[in-house]
Amino acid sequence: MMKFLALVILLVLCGVGQAQQTTEKPDDKDSGIIYGPDHVFVLTAPKGWVLDNKSAVGQGVQAVFYPEGSSWKNGIVVMYARAHHKKNATAETLEQVIAADIADFKKDSKNLKVVEGPALPTQKDKKAVVRYFEGDTYGNFEAVAYLDEGKVVVMLVISARNKKEFEAALPAFSELVSSYLFLADRATIHQ
Repeated sequence: MMKFLALVILLVLCGVGQAQQTTEKPDDKDSGIIYGPDHVFVLTAPKGWVLDNKSAVGQGVQAVFYPEGSSWKNGIVVMYARAHHKKNATAETLEQVIAADIADFKKDSKNLKVVEGPALPTQKDKKAVVRYFEGDTYGNFEAVAYLDEGKVVVMLVISARNKKEFEAALPAFSELVSSYLFLADRATIHQ
């Protein structure tokens, strides 16, 4: 773990890609450093899942995850990370960000049901606030883990095309959330 943490710190100090994949040795899990304006954090792909930092860049998503043998484009269940930049870091609360996210979702999905889920632990004893979504226009089942990091709210999302696959993948979602480690609110990138 210390070797991995030293590698993470070195990569942050040297400047890395938006979702740089790193591994210590072939049998280790894929971990990545995800960064952008006002955020630098680490995520590790759950066992049996792939971290992909290329497939969704055109959609503005820095890191996506899907089961081995699947893909971002065709996966029945996928996960991803994104960051919401607060308009005013001192005035905009996590609850306001969540309410706005739900309101945006409901614009296209009038029958959307939103249920509060139990908080999920991350590294450093931080808890993610979780909401479950079902009944969207496309018939997807989703959960979002929200993490307030001052200037941004990091959102870790799982989305599935059916309830069976969604429920089967929830342990992987919990594993992804538990791997989350916020490093800094600023990255210096040397090119």
